Amino acid sequence: MEQHKDRTSAVHLFLWIMCIFGVWPWSPSNRNQLRILAFVKQNYRYLLHLPCTFAFIGLMWLEAFVSSNLEQAGQVLYMSITEVALIVKIVNIWHRRTAAWQLMQQLQHGPEYELRSEEEFSSWQREQWMFKWCFYLYSLVSLGVVYSGCIGVLFLKEYVLPFAYFVPFEWRNSHGYWYAYGYCFAGMTVTCISNVTLDMIGCYFMFHISLLYQLLGFRLRALKDVDNEHKFAYELRLIFKLHHRIRSLTIECQRLVSPYILSQIILSAFIICFSGYRLQHVGIRANPGQFISMLQFVSVMILQIFLPCYYGNQVTFHAHQLTNEVYNTNWLQCPPHTRKLLNAYMEHLKRPVKIRAGFFFDVGLPIFVKTINNAYSFFALLLNASK
Repeated sequence: MEQHKDRTSAVHLFLWIMCIFGVWPWSPSNRNQLRILAFVKQNYRYLLHLPCTFAFIGLMWLEAFVSSNLEQAGQVLYMSITEVALIVKIVNIWHRRTAAWQLMQQLQHGPEYELRSEEEFSSWQREQWMFKWCFYLYSLVSLGVVYSGCIGVLFLKEYVLPFAYFVPFEWRNSHGYWYAYGYCFAGMTVTCISNVTLDMIGCYFMFHISLLYQLLGFRLRALKDVDNEHKFAYELRLIFKLHHRIRSLTIECQRLVSPYILSQIILSAFIICFSGYRLQHVGIRANPGQFISMLQFVSVMILQIFLPCYYGNQVTFHAHQLTNEVYNTNWLQCPPHTRKLLNAYMEHLKRPVKIRAGFFFDVGLPIFVKTINNAYSFFALLLNASK
């Protein structure tokens, strides 16, 4: 009934996109491949991101440093701080690319995670479908920020770049403007798609693990229909082994997503703060494209914090639900030694399952609310300072 590829159907497209944009490892090279092809696959990420990401972000920060006042600096700080979080994500996935690839292989091909019933299969496919459309929506909104800003400046009379950065030549003329504009367009496209896919791959790891905890709940609930004592004990031991493997996957997932979630949450308060400040100084009549782009950007930033917090919360929620699922088994009809196993299992379930960001705080909806509150406090402070 189940094929391996169906277990990760939501990520097929954006794993391919991540390979194209140099933030996911290509499949291992075989001996028959040419050395030059293997070399390109190994170093492709540097060839793409050194000029289009790291150099572009460096020029953004240089523009912020040479700005003469806070208003001019605010025009670039909101985006340059966002790109710092992207650098952390890229360096993290490059450093842990082997571990990330191995974790995905386990989720795709691990025989211990195979789906066994029609209920499990239909629920799994439905959740995968919902995650895939969440990725499409997030991608469209994020790319809309880039392209609405790039298109909006074309209708202005003066020469304005869609996203400010330091240009080392005179660009406010008909010849130099298109070179500066083209580099900005390419740099923002690469950084936007890289940012979106790295956000979603971290969210997918947490999402998939939350589905595995739901799978444990299905298996525990199915025990109420098992009348045979030996079969009940056998299925229960399989559940214990599966739970042990899922706890190990949770720890592996935390190692992968912890650095980028920590950086994103720490920087997001400042990003939203400077975005709101920038929105105060962009008039909808003077520059409607930039105004709409800024509104979209603020919504994307809020969504960028919300998604990992939501999926991290889902891991904790579904792991906690297993205690209730134990009560749905026929534990009253079990012999004493099986009831002792269930009691020991419930004691084990008292240990909370949480994704932690850098061992500083738990990833969940409470930290999302706290980040939004901090962003508002910084924004009010910045407005008072500017006055």
